[in-house]
Amino acid sequence: MKRTHITYGQLDRALRSFGFNCGPTRNVPPGRYYDHPQSAAVILLPAYPESDGVYEHHLIMAQMELENFGLADATAFAAKLQKAG
Repeated sequence: MKRTHITYGQLDRALRSFGFNCGPTRNVPPGRYYDHPQSAAVILLPAYPESDGVYEHHLIMAQMELENFGLADATAFAAKLQKAG
């Protein structure tokens, strides 16, 4: 699995800037549950340290959820990630 240059901390800040709430999952292993109240979009991520690089498939999954719910296109998502860095 490939990691990206984007960290989980950057991804967290970007998702929150789009209006997502974040909380812990109740499952083992622990994770993070992001929900967007206005659109019902949900993103589940593992609880990696904020300084770890995001796995490519996690980044793609988050981008797809944003696009599917009309919250952001790829360009807007990339800009928020860059700003969060």
